[in-house]
Amino acid sequence: MTGEGTVTSVSHNTATVLICKSSACSHNCSDCSACSNSSYETEVLNPIGAKCGDRVLIEAGTRTVLGISLLVYMLPVFFMIAAAAFCDAFSLSRLYTVLLFALLISLWIGIIRLVNFKTKAKSSIIRVLTDSKD
Repeated sequence: MTGEGTVTSVSHNTATVLICKSSACSHNCSDCSACSNSSYETEVLNPIGAKCGDRVLIEAGTRTVLGISLLVYMLPVFFMIAAAAFCDAFSLSRLYTVLLFALLISLWIGIIRLVNFKTKAKSSIIRVLTDSKD
């Protein structure tokens, strides 16, 4: 998976890149609240030595993107089904189902934070599109 952005700062072998959302945007702002945050910064590896102001192409591994998508979207659904099945198997009330689901969602948030910490700067700059002096 690739994307374009502008290098805003460089530190050792990493760079901070400002990425503007565009490809998934239908520009129908009344239907979507994403326009309130139309760009974001991310830290990426900088093996080619891009400089501040360079427009760059960055790449994230497809396996990483798919794994994170599965974690973010499917794990809560699995937790909800598991909580319902567990409580049904042991004839527990709905209150216990809700409490177990809340506990599992807390676990999910912890897993998301851990994965976010461990995958930081896994994307990499693969090409400079335009130099800062152009």
